[in-house]
This record gives sequence, C-alpha cells and structure tokens, in this order.
Amino acid sequence: MIPQEFIDEVLSRTDIVEIIEPRVALKKTGQNHSGLCPFHNEKSPSFSVSQDKQFYYCFGCQASGSALKFLMDFDRMDFRSAVEYLAQRVGMEVPNERQVDRGASERRKSIYDVLEKSAEFYRDQLKHHEKRDRAVNYLKGRGLTGEIARDFGLGYAPPGWDNLMKKLATTNADRQLLIDSGMLTDNPEEDKTYDRFRDRIMFPIRDLRGRTIAFGGRVLDADAKPKYLNSPETPVFHKGRELYGLYEARKRVRRLERLVVVEGYMDVVALAQHGVGYCVATLGTATSTEHVERMFRIVPQVVFCFDGDAAGSNAAWKALLNTLPAMEDGCSARFMFVPEGDDPDSLIRKEGQEKFENRLRKSMGLSEFFFRHLSEGLDLETAEDRAALSKKAVPLIANVREGVFKELLINELSEKTGLDMQRLLGATGLDREVPPPDGPPEEYGAESLEPQSPQRSLRLSRIGEHATSILLRQPDVANLLDDSDLAKLDGIPEWQMLAELVRWVHQAQDASPMLLLSHYQGTPYFGELRRLAEQDPMLSQDQLAEEFLDTLRKMLQDSDLQQKQKVIEMLTRKPLSELSPEERQMLANYRRNIPQN
Repeated sequence: MIPQEFIDEVLSRTDIVEIIEPRVALKKTGQNHSGLCPFHNEKSPSFSVSQDKQFYYCFGCQASGSALKFLMDFDRMDFRSAVEYLAQRVGMEVPNERQVDRGASERRKSIYDVLEKSAEFYRDQLKHHEKRDRAVNYLKGRGLTGEIARDFGLGYAPPGWDNLMKKLATTNADRQLLIDSGMLTDNPEEDKTYDRFRDRIMFPIRDLRGRTIAFGGRVLDADAKPKYLNSPETPVFHKGRELYGLYEARKRVRRLERLVVVEGYMDVVALAQHGVGYCVATLGTATSTEHVERMFRIVPQVVFCFDGDAAGSNAAWKALLNTLPAMEDGCSARFMFVPEGDDPDSLIRKEGQEKFENRLRKSMGLSEFFFRHLSEGLDLETAEDRAALSKKAVPLIANVREGVFKELLINELSEKTGLDMQRLLGATGLDREVPPPDGPPEEYGAESLEPQSPQRSLRLSRIGEHATSILLRQPDVANLLDDSDLAKLDGIPEWQMLAELVRWVHQAQDASPMLLLSHYQGTPYFGELRRLAEQDPMLSQDQLAEEFLDTLRKMLQDSDLQQKQKVIEMLTRKPLSELSPEERQMLANYRRNIPQN
C-alpha cells in the first residue's frame, strides 16, 4: 500500500493545470481554466480546472477530481501507476508503508504555516517599520511600483538579531519550527539563536500553488556580503528544483509560451514591471537539468538571458550542458546575451518592452551557440581542427535523447566536418551505444587524460563512497584539494579512483557532472559511479564543499591509523631484543596515539 501521507505530499507539489493542459486545450477564464470536457462530447466548454483548489469539475457530466483521478480516468492508469507518474515528476520516490514518518506531513504543514507568517511579517515591516524608508527608496530607485511589490510579496527584514524571533517564537516549539523552516540560525556551540535575514529586501519564493516555501534576501548596502542570501534546504524547499518567479509568471501571463531565465530575483521583478512577466531565476545555483525539464513541462521554449561578458558566456555554456539531456523534439532552448555594461533590468528600462522582446526573438538557438562555442579557436578549413571539433561535440551529442533534434545536431556536425552522415555515425559511434572517446573535450584544457592507474578500484568504504558521491554531484569541490592531498589519496589503492576523479576535474577546469560521468561511460566503473552520482547526500548545495573536506579528513585520519596499526603489528612480531631504539620509541608513540578498543 502507498501511505496516504505520501499521496497527499505528491498532490501538494503537483500543479493540476500542468497535468491537464497537455491533454486538454485550456483557456484562462478568471481564476480558473476552462475547456471542452474530455469525458463527454460537447460543443461549448463546461470543463473547469481550479489552480487554487487543485481540482477539476465538469458542469455537463459532473466528472471531477484531483490530478490523480484525472490520470486514472483520462490516461486509463491504474492507481499505483498514476501515483508513480506524479511522484516522478516532482522528484519523489514511492515508499512502502513502513518507510513513512507519520509525523512528516504534519511537520511540513507547520513549516508552510510559519513561512507564510514570516512573509506577512516582512511585508508589514516594509509598510510600517521606522527604518522602512531605506528599503522603499531602494525599490523606487530600481523603478518598482507598489503594485509590483505587492504582486511579488516583497518585504523588508529590518536590522537587528531577533525581530522575527520575538514576533513568532512565543514558545520553544515555535522557536524550533522557525529553525526547521530556515528562518532562524541556531548555533548550539555559542548557545545563540538569531534571525537568518537582517536588513534585507525580502523575496518570498513560492511554489506553483502559491505557498511560501523559502526566501531570498538582498542587501541594501552595496558593500555588504553576501549580496543575496537564500533559505537553506528544508523539508519543503529544495533549491535544485525550484525557480523564483514561476508561480508569478503563471499568474501574470494568460497562456505561457516561453520562459526567460535570468540571474537575479530583482531582474525577474523588474522585467515583470516592464511587461515581460514570464521570467524566472534559479535560487543561487546553476541551471540544472531538473530545472530545464520542469520548464519544458510548462512551456515549449526557454530563453537563457546572461550578461555579455566572459562570466555570462561561461554561465550560458554550463546551462547548455545541462539542457542537452532535457532536449526533446518540440522543445526549443535559446541564448540571449545582454550588452556589456547592462543587465536585463537596466536594458529594458533603457530600450523598453518591445525592443527587449525583439532581442528575445532574435536570440541564438542552442545548436548555433553549441557549435560556435566548440569552434572557438579552431580553423575548420583544416582536417586537424575539424577532427578536434568532432572529438569535442560527439560525447555531448551522445547525451541528447533520441529524436529529430539529435539527428539535426549530427547532421550539422557532418556539414562542419565534411564527413557524410553515415561515415560520421560509423566513425564516432553515434549510431550505437558506445562510450565517448577517452578523455573530455580538448576545450577543457586536457592534453592527455588517460587513466592514471590501470589498477583502479571501486572497492570503497562507506565514507569513501560518500566523498565520491559528493564529488560526482558537485565536481568543483575537487578544486579544494592540492597536489599534496592527491599524493595521499594516490598512496591508498582503494582510493585511486577518487584521486583520478579529482585529477580529471583539475585538468578539465570546467567540468559538469554530466561530462565527468560521460568520461567513464562504457567502462566497468560507469554503473557504480552512476549509482554514487544518484545518491542524495541530504545536504544543501552550499554545504557540500565543507562536507567533502570533512569526509576527506576523516578518510585520511583512518588511513593514518591503519598505517600505524600495520607498523605496530610488524614491530610486535619482531623479538624485543632485535628492535632498535628508534623502533622501540616509534612503537611506544604509536600505541599511545591509537585509541584502544
């Protein structure tokens, strides 16, 4: 049996309009959506879908129910298949009865409640706090009106360490709930608890049902750090899945056809102020494949809007890498670069909505940006550079889902390299399931990335698996290690694979999880590495680096203890009379420093 608490949580994360709209042509009519009923023949629409109530009802045949019921009736799914389908869409795994924490659902409800109360508190502070003028003047200076601030629920966290805590934490249970929801920071070592957000413009982050699930806070002082502060991961907030402004975009635009991904919360609000109300932003993380898949479930086109400098180009390329696995026929991804010296906010204020949207229409398609980026520094008039382009492009194209779009990429690569389609497919293996060429694309700075050791091993301890899982999830943590750390890892046979992964990232300079895994596709290690990559470390993105270093320290400590144990065993086997004074001293020191069971 599937626990009811799990079903309730899946439905709470599901937007019924997202489920029904691809199957039934819906039109926004007031607060609801309407269309022709799919369950009986009719000429005028009597089928109504309520996004607020997450419920559908037909005034003609009285068919009604939730998203779950719709899938069972329309798609003829059985109950479990419908639950599994919805769960997969929102990143949840169907548990069995014994795996469920009965109190988890109630805790989530309490967290939603306290987050909404926090949002109300911040909105009230923006209206009435004695120091509100700083926040109000800042927003006016960015060209925002009171109406747009209201629509996005903007607020103000005043200066001070305990404003929110004093307002909402009347009991110890309230205080703990505020900690669990990410609104308070708890420091047990110093016995201090205080407001996480202080002297900041507050942006409530809302899910598709309009519930507040987290906050982003922007400083008012240009020199203060960090510029943006986000809520930590909580039972109701997973930043790798959420998009700021998505709820507001769906409310503002009657029928969404496109989403524009910008870099900051303020850009989202400012663009909406000037008529471009279909913008979203990731929450302090790079755009992930999960983000892109979610957007493509809602709209057929996504436009990434980045600054026109080198940093913007790098961010766009990372977004492209994570978009490739999500591309399907009928989906479109484009890239728009804002002129240097501007951001989307300043550009639309300077040019206006019409010119800005014209830039969006003329933005660069994914395939154009893909080949332009990979061809930088290459002379495609030479056979050597055409081969280099092929080596760069093939492992990336291999990650695209089968379909017309993938065929078009292969065809374009064929035209640029001068090889006909069949010869290209045969030469590169794109016509069959084979691993990509050894090593990552040359553009990542690696001249030769052959495996460092022919005796690689994946016989990792649980702590070693944990470190490898973090590295595969966020490869840039490898840059926290230097050559001396690598030397220590190399000295331990069962950690040579981990050392090799670290060295690969060092050489690649700009590795994504997709590229790192694709390097090992088709090798005996791929299955195990993929399993580790899919493990959820249950940590927020900003906690992974510290956890990786802590895990490495523990691994090296364990290794040091093991080495000392071996020395003790070796010296203990020798007769005492044969030990040199140095060996006796070493034996005594090691025995003192190793914990005794």
